[in-house]
Amino acid sequence: MTQILADAEMTKKLAAADGLVNIVDGTGTVIAVCTPVKFPHSPYTREELEAARAEAREHPERGKSTAEVLEHLQHLASQKESA
Repeated sequence: MTQILADAEMTKKLAAADGLVNIVDGTGTVIAVCTPVKFPHSPYTREELEAARAEAREHPERGKSTAEVLEHLQHLASQKESA
């Protein structure tokens, strides 16, 4: 992994971020995307994730197919558009 030293200004901006950060060059082109350390990739512990996986394996009938999830998301999006 490459390590880049952030100057004081960059450090302050990253500390103020509220999620993923696009780092851009002078023209606005995204050159990197980073996740500040205070925002872990998952809000769940390994134990919580494994418990959810175990439950899904024990009760596959409770799950949803990708098509069902997409249909639900499309329904939510259409409700939002009409609001």
